[in-house]
Amino acid sequence: MGPAMTRAAMLLGLSMLLGCGSSERAGFNTADGGGAQDGSLPDGTTLVAPDAGADAARLGADGGPTGHSCNPTSADLESCPCPTVGTMRACYTGPASTRKVGDCKDGTQTCSGAIEAPLWGACTGSVLPAPEVCNATVDANCNGKTGCNDPTCTSTPYCNTGCTDGQTRPCYTGPTGTENVGICKDGTQTCSGGTWGACTGEVDPAPWDASFCCDAVDHECTGIIGCFNLFQCVTAACCQSSCDAGGGLDPGCVCMSGSGDTATCPQGDHYVHKGGLPGTDECCPCTASDCTDFNCCGEGVCAGSSGCSGYTCNPLPASCNGQVSADCDDFPEDCDEPCCECTQGC
Repeated sequence: MGPAMTRAAMLLGLSMLLGCGSSERAGFNTADGGGAQDGSLPDGTTLVAPDAGADAARLGADGGPTGHSCNPTSADLESCPCPTVGTMRACYTGPASTRKVGDCKDGTQTCSGAIEAPLWGACTGSVLPAPEVCNATVDANCNGKTGCNDPTCTSTPYCNTGCTDGQTRPCYTGPTGTENVGICKDGTQTCSGGTWGACTGEVDPAPWDASFCCDAVDHECTGIIGCFNLFQCVTAACCQSSCDAGGGLDPGCVCMSGSGDTATCPQGDHYVHKGGLPGTDECCPCTASDCTDFNCCGEGVCAGSSGCSGYTCNPLPASCNGQVSADCDDFPEDCDEPCCECTQGC
């Protein structure tokens, strides 16, 4: 897909995700796609929809999402491009802070698919956080604490034993995997009369509110913030890219005409997205550094470029009125786009 993802394409991708239980690369914009390949942004970030089977709980070290990025350092690269069929790598789909802590272990991803465009497969064999076993010495929820020293165990009868007045301990009664993620924080229990009191000061996940799409706060303690919550925020106005959302147009660039599958740029320009999500969509002049772009490969600045090898370029039809389709990077899907200067595999 091309410049930014249409609402229809987004919903289709999410329905496929739920139906297949796999991750799909997904841009999150108002046109159709996102840069050089599905869901990629020109800054090199490729977005990946959360895996419904993992409750979308792929968290970064700072509580932010991973598993949505095809950065080579990402712990989970499912559905991202890989080098050679048969290559294997370690992977992990749980919260980053739990990786290799307690019982949690890495799994394995294998590079598979077509030789021309292989993708990393699902992460298999990993051990993810589970509810703590409070009368044992194993760290099942992988927070570095075991038994009654784990704040999630303080509400259990096994750990609610005698204590010394004035003694305090951390406590948490929220859903498994949300402790100290996003807004969620431990509370405190205080001993009084030889008995542990209520857990006070604890912060649990907030009930969903549409305003969550429009800020950078993880209210639900899932590790997914704002527009990255694809399931809830796909239609949110604040998550749609526009021609002025990222601080204005770059010099020499112009806004696209139209939107979605019909968005176009002037011939000689190509689609550019900047500013992450929602970000800015614009049409910018092709340069020698853009010679892997389907529309730029049809321009003189890219004549003879090795980056355009394998592309078939033809004169732009008069019916296009000097405009090229901004959605020209998915073939054979886009073979029916009449205003793409170059194609591949059509």
